[in-house]
Amino acid sequence: MEGRLQETTAEALMPKVDTSKDLAELDKLLEELTEAESQCELLQEHLEGARTYLLGAMPIEYGLSLKMADESLNCVSNRSLRARIEHFIQSQE
Repeated sequence: MEGRLQETTAEALMPKVDTSKDLAELDKLLEELTEAESQCELLQEHLEGARTYLLGAMPIEYGLSLKMADESLNCVSNRSLRARIEHFIQSQE
């Protein structure tokens, strides 16, 4: 019973998440960020953390990592990439 309760709670906290789709999009953004923006290590760290939490079905940590990533977006000089990362983060709220 306890396991089912935890699963239900996680599902309730992450209703918008399509894990495979979001994981693929997050991986693509991380790859582009790594190639284009060497000065964005903190942002990359937050997005990698979010990826780990997404895979681990840890919705609170996932949301927190995305919030911290959002606060670190100013390091991205490529406007298109910054807008796509920002859109991804906002679509997870």
